[in-house]
Amino acid sequence: MNFKAYNHIIHNGCTERRVKKVVNMWRIELCGVNWDVKMKFFMLPDLPTPDVVEGDSWRRAILLEDKAFAVLVHPEGEGKIAVKGNFSSREWKKIREKLVEYFGLQNPEKLYEFMEGDEKLRMLKELFYGFGRAGLISMSVFEGIVKAIIQQQISFAVAEKIAARIVQRFGKTFEWNGLRFYSFPTQRAIVKAGYENLKDCGLSRRKAELILEIAGEENLEELKNASEDEAYEYLTSFRGIGKWTAELILSMVLGKNVFPADDLGVRRAVSNLYFNGELQNAEKIREVAKIRFGRYSRDILFYLFLYDRFFSKK
Repeated sequence: MNFKAYNHIIHNGCTERRVKKVVNMWRIELCGVNWDVKMKFFMLPDLPTPDVVEGDSWRRAILLEDKAFAVLVHPEGEGKIAVKGNFSSREWKKIREKLVEYFGLQNPEKLYEFMEGDEKLRMLKELFYGFGRAGLISMSVFEGIVKAIIQQQISFAVAEKIAARIVQRFGKTFEWNGLRFYSFPTQRAIVKAGYENLKDCGLSRRKAELILEIAGEENLEELKNASEDEAYEYLTSFRGIGKWTAELILSMVLGKNVFPADDLGVRRAVSNLYFNGELQNAEKIREVAKIRFGRYSRDILFYLFLYDRFFSKK
């Protein structure tokens, strides 16, 4: 492939390069981000959740106005990723925005400077150097709410297996360039699947009912534009969505600077870092986040999840 002809677009201080060929391919320079470290966040890379990770490559089908596009990302040279797919330059802008938001590819310089001011945060930065800014756990609000509901009261690994079953049974799937791509099911597909089929994926009765109820809602994407209080009030109006689930959605789905201090993994990580492993209650953890993490609480949350997975005393 000839890589000589590029369009250059400056985005968040980085250069984005689009290769002009029939097979669409773009390069994005990673400012202070290490792609391999980003891939550590995926716990079950061999299962389509709908993300599939094989080695250092990531792929999934991304839905734009109900049409699924294959998107394949892999590192190419130092500090760059290549993005390939069956989409045109017309779709690229939206896909690029989704990738930057999903992986947290914004310039992390100010976050790194902030973490240098706290001994424990500096250690986290060094342990996972190159992770950069926080991303999201979903490409859509509906996908994120469903994943948060699935995670209630079970381990993340088990939740990912259930999510993969839902993706494989009800999401769109197709092959492109010899690889299989999956998308997360639409609200319409979940409603069509029905209660019994959702339960067969490993969901409890109440979780299946709640997911069907959410699937019947309209304009869920508008939650991204709502205030924290408005979004929290809406989410907790559903029986089965409490404080933990709502805060997880606010932070990891809607991108709000909210710290889900009731999460056991978060409590454990903060307790191991700041309290010699003595497990603290959510109120104390929330106090630590407010004082030490401040406006970067959501970013540091992702580092804490990684720390809990790889280093926490359990």
